[in-house]
Amino acid sequence: MTWRGLRFGLLGTPVLYGGEPAGGVPAGRHGDTPVLPVTSPKLRALLAVLLLDAGRVVSVEVLKDALWGGAPPVSALPSLHNHVARLRRLLDEPGRLLTVPTGYVLRVDDGELDVQVFDAHVSAARTARAEGDWERVRRECRAALGLWRGSPLGGPAPEVGGYALARRLEEARLLLHEWRYDAELALGDDGLADLVPELSALAAEHPLREAYHRQLMLALHRTGRQAEALVVHRDLRARLADELGVEPGRPVREAHVEVLRGSGTRDGASRWVRPAQLPPAPAPFVGRADVREGIARALSGTDAAGAVVVSGTAGVGKSALALQVAHGLEERFSSGQLHLNLRATEPGSTPLTVEEALAALLRDLGVPSGDVPEHPDAASALLRSLLAPTRTLLVLDDAASAAQVRPLLPAGPGCGVLVTSRSPLTALDGAARFPLRPLSDEESAALLRAASGRDGITARHPLVALTGRLPLALRVVAARLAARRALTPDDLAVQLASAGSRLDLLDYDDLGVRRSLDAALDALTASERRSDQDAALVLRQIGALDLPFCDAPSLARLTGVDEARAEAALERLAEVALLEETAYGRFEPYDLVRDYARERAAEPCAHSPSGCHFASA
Repeated sequence: MTWRGLRFGLLGTPVLYGGEPAGGVPAGRHGDTPVLPVTSPKLRALLAVLLLDAGRVVSVEVLKDALWGGAPPVSALPSLHNHVARLRRLLDEPGRLLTVPTGYVLRVDDGELDVQVFDAHVSAARTARAEGDWERVRRECRAALGLWRGSPLGGPAPEVGGYALARRLEEARLLLHEWRYDAELALGDDGLADLVPELSALAAEHPLREAYHRQLMLALHRTGRQAEALVVHRDLRARLADELGVEPGRPVREAHVEVLRGSGTRDGASRWVRPAQLPPAPAPFVGRADVREGIARALSGTDAAGAVVVSGTAGVGKSALALQVAHGLEERFSSGQLHLNLRATEPGSTPLTVEEALAALLRDLGVPSGDVPEHPDAASALLRSLLAPTRTLLVLDDAASAAQVRPLLPAGPGCGVLVTSRSPLTALDGAARFPLRPLSDEESAALLRAASGRDGITARHPLVALTGRLPLALRVVAARLAARRALTPDDLAVQLASAGSRLDLLDYDDLGVRRSLDAALDALTASERRSDQDAALVLRQIGALDLPFCDAPSLARLTGVDEARAEAALERLAEVALLEETAYGRFEPYDLVRDYARERAAEPCAHSPSGCHFASA
């Protein structure tokens, strides 16, 4: 490499370029350009100070301070004249170093100082990068970096100055490395493997500079070393968290997504594992044709909603409907289906936290546990990045609240989200909502016939009413009939009608209406929110009073509680689908919920801080 006109060098120990050395001093070479070393420390300091103010007068006093550190000897002036004379001989060009009344001026023309040439290459590389001309970026970066021989000014001594320039040049050099490796990765030549040692050294030298780690990850990944790339990300993330308390920035996160997804590999093969997590849809499935079509349209249309929420009381068939629809949309969501139980009302468990839900989904998409971000915002961003280019359906079953669901939502237009919840999740913006009610008489009878194998059950059969037309209760009854062929539907109806509690007979194997209602009421009772505790007490009192319906004023009169609190409790019970608001302000318990409320009213309120009465405000 030849630099035409180059004469002076500060990108390393101060040197002179070109020409024949004076006094028999041997010349070295830098690239194809002869280098004339300046061996004397005082002479190097003199040259550096003059070059830092090239073309301007440098006073004698400044030069004496630079050469002798602020304590010049008595002989400093004649010694300075001597050093100037020696430098003139090295320059070997009359008029290059001029004497003026107050000091000296070193003439440096355009392109003669390596710092000038370096800055020109940096500017050209920046322009090329903005234009996306990666070949030129690589060429300009290589040219600029090829000028370097070491620390600028050889590591300037305090008396020489130049710290600001040295720092600027060092930062520009680091930036050029970033641009150059970005260009190499963008061009994707066969030499990517050769970049790994260089990037490893830079990443080790600059442990908090994210760009080099990102580039090292990509170079490793694109040369088939995915596991090592993930280790680089894990170590960087741990270091940033420990030392700075932050997560990696967006470019590193995007590189991490590429590694996880397997895109960008040398052979172009994708390592994306298509999730297929949907449990089987309960069979047989009866009815709700209009709702199924509506949900499918909401998830499949060009104006697909951000999420679809299927809500309703315990046992009304929310999960069964969601799975039935989801299986029918497998072709629409060709990248796969994720299924996650958020456990809002699962007996014996607590709802998943947002962190737990995000970690579960990311692991299901192939993210190693050590690479799952700890901060939920970062984990949510990674989930969105992974799903953005895909057509994936998320089925989030048994959600507790909009706050639990919101961080799990993908942003990609090709994805869909189907949520089931007791609550309609009205705080979830942009969602399409499908509240479910019990089945019709005809649908209930059809489900009983199909699930039990008893063809004679009609819509007028007592079993239809005794199950409250809830699919869960209907399946329990059908399971009992299928298990005991000698048990007739009429006999079972008599047992249900005469039993001390229908709920005892609506419990079979792992199916049970009571356990589902238990989870809902226990969650309200154990909540720290007063409105939830009030709602639990109101349900017990509805059972104790055996109310077929109620409103806030009548409930307040019967219980002696403040009307506003009564209204808030009733609204909360309706929100979690234990009551139904059949008209404004009028609330009715579902048939089986009313039986359940009577049961719980007879029990002591062991978990309530105020017994079976409202706590005082």
